[in-house]
Amino acid sequence: MSIPKHSALILGGTGAVGKCLVRDALASNAFSRVLALGRRPVPLDNTFTNTAVLDQKTVDFEHVQDSFPSDLPQVVFCTLGTNLTSAPSVEAWKRVDQQYVVDSARYIHEKAPKDPETGLSKVHFLYCSAVGANHKSFFLGTRTKGETEQALAKIGFERVSIFQPAILKVVEPRESVTYVERIATKFVPLLDYVAEKSTTVSVATVAQCMRLVGTSDTPEVAGVAPKKVEVFPESKTTVAYYSNAKIHEIVNSASKL
Repeated sequence: MSIPKHSALILGGTGAVGKCLVRDALASNAFSRVLALGRRPVPLDNTFTNTAVLDQKTVDFEHVQDSFPSDLPQVVFCTLGTNLTSAPSVEAWKRVDQQYVVDSARYIHEKAPKDPETGLSKVHFLYCSAVGANHKSFFLGTRTKGETEQALAKIGFERVSIFQPAILKVVEPRESVTYVERIATKFVPLLDYVAEKSTTVSVATVAQCMRLVGTSDTPEVAGVAPKKVEVFPESKTTVAYYSNAKIHEIVNSASKL
């Protein structure tokens, strides 16, 4: 059974995954309202349909309490993030990649209705992380993603779904592409041939998987279970983790229904 038509919030709708998520959310007709919050509007073109239900608002992530609207949906997709190699400093990268995510989540938790028995916010928060995310990792990027996952699990939402895609394949060219990304892109065809489900995934596939999970009332979607589901001991939040392979499986299985 799926959640009936409702509204959804998308944070980071101008990024590679976020833009696909906005497009997919609108085309799916799964939501009666799609609210996109970002530092700038999502640029729309003729590939976006059902735009009558789209509401865009510009926010200041440095002061979320002053710029976020009060009527926030209970399904929240977050694809906020930036590239470490293209950021002006590690501090600037971490501010966007982690601080903005956690600050936004905490504000949403504060404003959301609470379950009278558990005290948990009646919110399903879906976050696009990365493969290898681990708060104990030696590497800054994967450690920061892991720390963000931990912070989201502690906040007090009813559900948190975490997606850990591997190398992302973009569906449209970006204005700024790093040298590392250019090199990695040359290996994508080989990786696709050897082990696509483990090593690569289209940003459109990640977006579709997030939308499918966001409109399901259980962590299992289209007969596919997440890689792992746990109840976080500090908050009692149910946290589901979706690996790169699981992202592929859910979208493939849903297409056959």
